[in-house]
Amino acid sequence: MQFDVHRNPVPQARRAYPMVAVLQSDLADTGRDRVVAFLAPRAAVPACPGRLMPGVTVDAKDYLLLVPSLTNLPAADLHRSVGNVGASREAIIAALDYLFVGV
Repeated sequence: MQFDVHRNPVPQARRAYPMVAVLQSDLADTGRDRVVAFLAPRAAVPACPGRLMPGVTVDAKDYLLLVPSLTNLPAADLHRSVGNVGASREAIIAALDYLFVGV
């Protein structure tokens, strides 16, 4: 579901980006893939991230949602959800708007 968080299914990227968040709407059926963005631990990003990387909380830990890293992953690889970042919906939508529309 939209804004659900899953463990990163890409072994080579899991250390730097332990999780991904599904960003696409539940209404946008794209078949077998889902549009996601990686989450990085806030402490791992030393500089101020700006509007394109909103802060989110998962399991009482702070992360940055790396909106510029949008990608697609097979839905079958996204196993059980470990959280949801829907509470940060406004900041996430603002980051997507800024990325694609510049507002």
